[in-house]
Amino acid sequence: MSSQELNARKPLNLKRLLASLTFLVVLGFGVAMGTDLFRSLSADIRTYNNVVKNLLSEYVDDIDSRALITSSIEGMLSGLDPYTVFIREEDQPNIDMLTSGSYGGVGIRLGTRQKILTVISPMEGTPASRAGVRPGDMIIKIDSIETAGYNTEKAARLIRGKPGSSVTLLFRRPGEDETFPVVLVREQIKVNDMPFYGVLEGTGYINLTRFSKNAAREMSTAILEMQKEGINGLVLDLRGNPGGLLRDAVAMVDAMVPPGRDIVNTKGRTKRSKRNYKSEKAPVLDENIPLIILVNGGSASASEIVAGAIQDLDRGVIIGSETFGKGLVQSIFPLSRNTSIKMTTAKYYIPSGRLIQKEDYRGGDVFTDGDPNRDSLFTTSNGREVHGGGGITPDIEIKPESLGPLTRRLWSGGHFFGFAAANQKNYDLTLPLTITAEMVSGFRGYIATQDIDLTLPGEKDMGAFEETVEGLEKFGGVVDFSELKAHFERAKKNAFDDEIASIRRGLLLEFSAVSGGLPARIQASLRDDPVYRKALEILADPIAYHAVLSPPDDDTQLGSRN
Repeated sequence: MSSQELNARKPLNLKRLLASLTFLVVLGFGVAMGTDLFRSLSADIRTYNNVVKNLLSEYVDDIDSRALITSSIEGMLSGLDPYTVFIREEDQPNIDMLTSGSYGGVGIRLGTRQKILTVISPMEGTPASRAGVRPGDMIIKIDSIETAGYNTEKAARLIRGKPGSSVTLLFRRPGEDETFPVVLVREQIKVNDMPFYGVLEGTGYINLTRFSKNAAREMSTAILEMQKEGINGLVLDLRGNPGGLLRDAVAMVDAMVPPGRDIVNTKGRTKRSKRNYKSEKAPVLDENIPLIILVNGGSASASEIVAGAIQDLDRGVIIGSETFGKGLVQSIFPLSRNTSIKMTTAKYYIPSGRLIQKEDYRGGDVFTDGDPNRDSLFTTSNGREVHGGGGITPDIEIKPESLGPLTRRLWSGGHFFGFAAANQKNYDLTLPLTITAEMVSGFRGYIATQDIDLTLPGEKDMGAFEETVEGLEKFGGVVDFSELKAHFERAKKNAFDDEIASIRRGLLLEFSAVSGGLPARIQASLRDDPVYRKALEILADPIAYHAVLSPPDDDTQLGSRN
């Protein structure tokens, strides 16, 4: 039945649907539950059915029945955890992309720069790269639809489609006034979870951005390739990796530890949610090669399984900042041909027995079991103490770098990328890049032409206090803000020079991106990355590496507790 037919006969169809749903749900639960609970649930579902029926027949305005049911489902789920969600038809391709490892599209990484839909980079070997699409190209229209105000997710839905079909994108190139159309034929695009890997300074490096169907297999291939070249260690970078498929996280750990080791346990209410995953194969990564995993607050879910298991098994050293803390497992249940529900069905526990889920995941008061107390102290295979209940705490913690107010504003406004995209023909962009004084001077002139509203820390508070004082007559003329205002003006004037190091880094990253794509940007970012540099330092000192993985002696433990 088409959506038009459904809307045309929605009151009758919905009543029949709700009646059938009530009967089936009540019958199904009645078989599985005791009599008292069955009666209570039956009454609640009848109440829901009557609410919807009365709304559709008596409410003062016409109601879209589909939107009403959808909103009621979403409201129902909002009382649970943030990962249990209703997946609408338009969101289904994102799930399919994760589970299949591919999608129908043209191979463009999208972003927004100064609120304009912009190509971050075309993927190599895809329709977009073959058509000459460049980083910085602005997408004005998708077919006949203007993209003003579109976010990347909404635009991606329009650009993706069935392989073999075509989409016309209207571009404007930085520095040019004329627009130009490009007709692209969609292909099956393979998801690239590993935008860069290689041997750098004798060390293997892998950057992994998420865990889709191909992640573990591609990582194993990369490890084998780099081991043939000869590496003194491996750095697996999971910073900013939000996770993905559990099975790929398990397979990834399996490739780095000996057989027979616990990797992760999942525990839920049903029998099928209780599973114990162990390593089964000979490791792909040579057991004598030191391993370091980089994490931060953006490392979540599957990333935390990998980092946590490696830490608990003492197979490698974790460096960075505390991870996100998502220890919940989701399963997808189809509801109709085009909709489904992604539901939290289990919690995962890494080898030491700790649950790394944050305590505050429950969103409402619909739970009846309370929040169980959890042990906070656990031990690794070597006897090192580790803590649970809130993400993975690295073995070596390095606080994230803080940016100055001007640099933050330049990043949020997309000014580094905008300048690089508009001026890529004006400078020598031979890789690896060097940021010259000419580039810095050009960028200084560029931002002078941009509307950058720079507010310094404390400036808003000063303004609010000034307004308060001016409203109190007894303070009139007593408080002089002129010197403080002059201080802020001097700070703004000097901000560019004061933050020159981070500004040069921003130019390096974005010029590298427009010149060599995401792989070049990643390599450039590692040059002065304190977390990566610490990893190289530890790998260069075997004594320091093994010291991290060894438990402190008794005297050290006693001393640390006094």
